Amino acid sequence: MATPWDAGGPELVGREADLAQLTDVISGVCAGTARTFIVAGDAGVGKSALVSRACASAPPEALILRGGALPLASVDVPFLALRSAFRAAASGGQALLPPDMSGDARPDLLVQIDEWLTGQSRLRPVFLVIDDLHWADQSTLDVLMYVLAGPSDRPLGVIGTVRSNEIRQGGGLHQWLTDIRRLPRVRVHPLGPLDRPDTEAQLSGLLGVPAHQSLVNEVFTRSAGNPYLNLLLVTGLEAGARNLPPGFPPDLKSAVLRSWRGLSAGARELTQIMALGGRAAAAMELSAVAGSAVEADGVRPLLRSAVESGLVDLAPDGTYWFHHPIIAEALEQGLDAGERRRWHSAFATFYERQFDDDTPPEAGLVVSLADHYYAAGRTADAYRWSLTAAGLASANGALSDAVRLLRRSLQLRDALPSEMERPRELWNRLRAAAREAGALLTELEAIDGLLACIDATAEPLEVSHLMVRRMHLQFSTGQTFLPMADIREAVRLSAAAPDSWQHALALAELVHASMWHDEPAHEAQSRQALALAREAGNHLALSYALTAAAIVANLASRSAESRNLAAEGALEAVQARDFWAYVHATYWTANAQGPWTSEEYAVLLRRARQVMMEQGAPHTYIAKIAADEAASYLAVGEWRQCRAALRIALSFDPGPMGEVSVRLTAARLAQLQGRNVDAGIHLDRADELNHVNQENSARLNLDFDAVRAEVLVAAGRPKLAFAAAMAGATAPGPPPTMCEWLLPLAARALADQAQLARDVGHPTVELLVAAKELEERFPGVLHEPPGQSAFYFRQVAAFELLYSTELGRVRNQPGSAAAWAQTADAFRTAHLPWEEAYACRRGVEALLLQGHHRSPKAAELLRRGLTLAADLEAAPIRVALERLAAQARIPVAPVTPGRQPHEARLPGLTPREQDILEHVMAGRTYGEIARGLMISEKTVSSHISNLLRKTGAANRVDLARLASGEKPVSHGRITRGSA
Repeated sequence: MATPWDAGGPELVGREADLAQLTDVISGVCAGTARTFIVAGDAGVGKSALVSRACASAPPEALILRGGALPLASVDVPFLALRSAFRAAASGGQALLPPDMSGDARPDLLVQIDEWLTGQSRLRPVFLVIDDLHWADQSTLDVLMYVLAGPSDRPLGVIGTVRSNEIRQGGGLHQWLTDIRRLPRVRVHPLGPLDRPDTEAQLSGLLGVPAHQSLVNEVFTRSAGNPYLNLLLVTGLEAGARNLPPGFPPDLKSAVLRSWRGLSAGARELTQIMALGGRAAAAMELSAVAGSAVEADGVRPLLRSAVESGLVDLAPDGTYWFHHPIIAEALEQGLDAGERRRWHSAFATFYERQFDDDTPPEAGLVVSLADHYYAAGRTADAYRWSLTAAGLASANGALSDAVRLLRRSLQLRDALPSEMERPRELWNRLRAAAREAGALLTELEAIDGLLACIDATAEPLEVSHLMVRRMHLQFSTGQTFLPMADIREAVRLSAAAPDSWQHALALAELVHASMWHDEPAHEAQSRQALALAREAGNHLALSYALTAAAIVANLASRSAESRNLAAEGALEAVQARDFWAYVHATYWTANAQGPWTSEEYAVLLRRARQVMMEQGAPHTYIAKIAADEAASYLAVGEWRQCRAALRIALSFDPGPMGEVSVRLTAARLAQLQGRNVDAGIHLDRADELNHVNQENSARLNLDFDAVRAEVLVAAGRPKLAFAAAMAGATAPGPPPTMCEWLLPLAARALADQAQLARDVGHPTVELLVAAKELEERFPGVLHEPPGQSAFYFRQVAAFELLYSTELGRVRNQPGSAAAWAQTADAFRTAHLPWEEAYACRRGVEALLLQGHHRSPKAAELLRRGLTLAADLEAAPIRVALERLAAQARIPVAPVTPGRQPHEARLPGLTPREQDILEHVMAGRTYGEIARGLMISEKTVSSHISNLLRKTGAANRVDLARLASGEKPVSHGRITRGSA
C-alpha cells in the first residue's frame, strides 16, 4: 500500500558519499562493464532524488530508460514498470522499437528483452532505471533477474529503488533481493536518514536563511532526519522561524495517516491506543490496556494487519512500534482531551501493577509511568513517579529525561505544599542532572534557584562555590564576562574557611578573571590557590588552581612550565568530571604550546575532543572544542579537517556561544572558497545568536569584526569592510583572536577603493589621507602581548608585511611586486597558505602592471599561487590567477610525470634530460626546474644547452614545439637521432 510521503522528491542534501558510489557505477557501465545498483531505504528518504542526480552525470549519448511500478489494487498489469520505461525508448527521432509486452507474460519475452537491451548497449551505454521495485509484479522481477545474470561485457546498467519496510521476510521481493545479492557486480545500497547537520542544511535551503537551532532540533526530533518529512514540516514557515507551530501541517497529517486510514476500524483504534503509549509494546500489554475496546483474541490479527500495511514494525523481541515516530505523534493528536486522559490513565495503572518489591523497575518503564500520570492530570502521582523516574534515568545515563522530569517536579511541587521535598533539594538534583547533561542554561537556572534558597551568612562556602560556577555558565552562554565584583565576593565569602577547597577555587578564578580584565594576575594568589588545593586534595579546585598557575606562567613567558601545569589541570578535571575545567585547561595547554594558527594547536584540540568523547563528556563541551579545532585547521589551510570538525560541532548542538564560533568559521571557509552568499548567511546567523555587547564579543574571543571585514571585502563592499575592521581594531579590552588580520584588512579595503577609483579616473586624495591616518594611528598590526612563541611572531611579521604592502597599494607605489613576493615568502614561512596565495595573486598583478609579462618571477609566482589555490579550493584566487595567466600568455599546465624510456618525447636523451624537457614544455623557469628536480640552476642551464645542441633547436620555445611534434621556428639543422 502507498505510504505517506511518496509524492515529490526532497532536495538532495548530504548524499555526497552515496552519490559518489552510484556515479562510480555509472562510470563503470560507460567503460563497458554491466553493473547493478539497488537503493533501499524508507519512503521519503531521497532514493529517487539520488538516482536522478546520479543519472544526470551520465554522458549525453547514454540511453536512460526510466520507469516505475505502481501500487495497483484492482488490476494486474504484467511488466508495468518495464512498459513505462520502454515507453520512453525513442531518442533523437529514432524509434527504438522495444519488444512487444502486450498481453500475458510469455517465457520467450525474457530473452527478447535481454537481447534488445544488449543490442542497444552496442550503440551506447544503456541504463534501465526502475523506481519502487516493492510494487513490481513477479514478471518484472523475473525479467530483471535474467538481465542481471547476463553477460558482464556490455555497457548496461540496472538501477532500482526499493522501500526497506516493504521487504517482508519470506516474501517474493525478499527472495529476489537475496538471489540478486549472489550475482557479481550487484550492490544493494542502504540509504539512511539525514543526520542533524544535513537536516540543518536542508532546512536552510528550504527557508532561504540559516535555520535556527531550536527549529532544527524540533524538526530533527520529529522527522528523524527524513528529508521529505523535513520538507512537509517547514512548508509555509517564515524564513526566520525559531519553532514549529503547534499541531501538524495539514499536508503532513494527510500524508502520514494515509496508510492508517486504509486499516480496519479495530486496527485504527488499537494503533491510536498504542501511539498514546509512547513506546514499543507487546500484544499482551496492548490487550490489557485496551480492555473492552478491542477483543482480546483480536489484538494480534489487528497488529499483523498494521505490520502488513507498513505502518508498524514487529521487533525481534516481539514488541510492536510504528515504522516512523511521527506516525505515533499524528495518531495521538487525533484523539480528544478526554480520550487521551482515559488511555494515559489506563497505561499508568497497567505499568504500576507490573512493579513488585523484589524486582528493581526498568528505568524506561518508570519514565513512561511518570509521563502517563502527568498526561492524565494526576498531579500527586505524577510528582511522586517523576522523582523516582528522574533518579533511575540519571543512573542509566538518560540525562535529558532526568532534566525534563526534575523540571516538571519543581513545577508540580508548587501545587503540593504537603510534600516532604524542599525546593532546595529539587534544585540541587536538577543542577546535578543538568551539569552531567551539559544543559548550561538549565544548570544556570538551577544555580539561581539555589542561591535564592541559601543564606550566604550561614553557608558562605556553598554560596561561593555556586557563584564561581554561575560565573562560568554566564560566560559560556554569553550573558556576562567573568564579572570581577562577583568573583571578589566569592573570594570574600570563602575566606570564612581560608583552608577550604572552595577558597582555593575562588582564588584561582580571581587570577583567571583578572587576566581577562587587564588587572595584574598575581603570582602570589596563584601559588596560594595551588597550595590550598593540593592540601585539600580536591580535584575540582586543583584543576582550576593548576590552570591559574599556568596562566601566570604563560604571561611570564615560561611556556614549558605553563604547558605542564595546564596539562596536569586537564587530568585533574577528568578526575573531577568537570568538563568546563577540562576545556579551560586544554586551551591553556594549547596556548603554551603555540598560537591557535598552527597545526599543532589544532591537533591538540582534536586529541582533547577525543578524550572527552571517551570520557562520555556532555556534547556541549565536545562541540565547543570541535568549533575551535575547526578554526585552527582552517587557518593553516587544512580545510577538509576544518569541515569535518564543523560537522561534529553542529552534530552535537554546541549551544549558543559554540554555534557562534561554528558560524564564524563556516563564514570564513565559505568566503575563502568563493561562496560569498553562504558566507553572508553564516555571518548573519552568528549575529542573531550573539546576545552580548561589542566589548564582550571581543573578550569572548569572538572574531566578528575580522570575519565580517573578510566577508565584506570578498563581496566587493570595501567601505563596509573598512568600518568592520576598524571597529575591531579600536574595541576596548584585550585583542580579539583574529586581531592580526584587522589592520591588513582595513588597508586592503582602502586599497580596493583606491584601485577602483584609479580604474574609473576618480580622485584618490581622501583615500590617501585615510591611509596616512591609519598608519599614524597604527604603525604596526595588533598582536598578542609578549610571551608568545617565536613561530607566532613570524606570523606577526608576515602580517606586518601584508599591512605595509596593502598601504603601498593604496598609494600605488612603484616596485610593489618585490614587496608582494616578500610577503608571500613570509606567509609561507608562517604556514598561513590562504594569505600566501593572496600575496601571490597581488604580486603577479603588480608584475604584469609593470610590464614584466616575460618575467620568470611572474611565471613562478603565478604558478605557485595557482598550486596553492587548487589545494585550498580557493576559487576567487584561482580564477584571478587563471585570468592573469591568459592575459600574459603564461603557461600553467602541470609538469607531466617522468616517462618510461619507450615513451620518451625525443630519442637520444638521458633520463635527466627527459625530466628537464618535461619542465621546459610546461613553461617552467630555470629556478622552478631547479627547485622541482632539486638541482642547481647552473646544472639546469648546462642540461638545456645540451638539449639545444642535440635537437638543433634555437631556444627553449623551439625545443618545446619540437618535443610536442610541431615544426620548430628555428632554421637550424634538426638532429633528432644524434647522440
